[in-house]
Amino acid sequence: MNDTSDPRPSLRGATEQLSTLVAEVRPELLGAPTPCTEFDVRALLEHVVVMTGCYANLGAGETDAEAATPPPRKAGDEEWAEVYAAEAARLNEAWADGAALDRRMSLPWGELPGREALLGCLLDTVTHSWDLARALGIADHRLDEELAETTLGVAREIMPAERRGYPAPFEPVRPVAPEAPAARRLAAWLGRWP
Repeated sequence: MNDTSDPRPSLRGATEQLSTLVAEVRPELLGAPTPCTEFDVRALLEHVVVMTGCYANLGAGETDAEAATPPPRKAGDEEWAEVYAAEAARLNEAWADGAALDRRMSLPWGELPGREALLGCLLDTVTHSWDLARALGIADHRLDEELAETTLGVAREIMPAERRGYPAPFEPVRPVAPEAPAARRLAAWLGRWP
């Protein structure tokens, strides 16, 4: 299992995985629904680009997530892969200096060191990779099992089953077979129907 005391290697793997998935989005699929019910594929892409930009800004020196959040990003139907890849590269570059891991940051759920903030980015990136894969009809076995297992461990720690409903944006844990792929178990833990 990956070491979550330094989430950067896992996050690099997560952004590479999501970049691969975004590259498979065809324009006719942008309006397709995703398991994250508030987003269709286009809105999900807008969300991950903005979220990735926010965490890049935090890694680059910003300490408040609200101030670090860039405005919503629109891209042409054929540009999403390029736009996401650029933000993912910026994210990984911004966190290359390990000093950012210990910098205190203010996020909507509290003030915490950068390494813990980055776990939230990992959770978001891996979970939305499953959302996008599902929307595109891509089988779970194409997702990185070790990365999903690591992220599931993070999710269980920072989002226990009891913390559901407002203000947490997660539904109750859904039933799933214990032998299901880790990405599906992660989705179920976060309240998605696997």
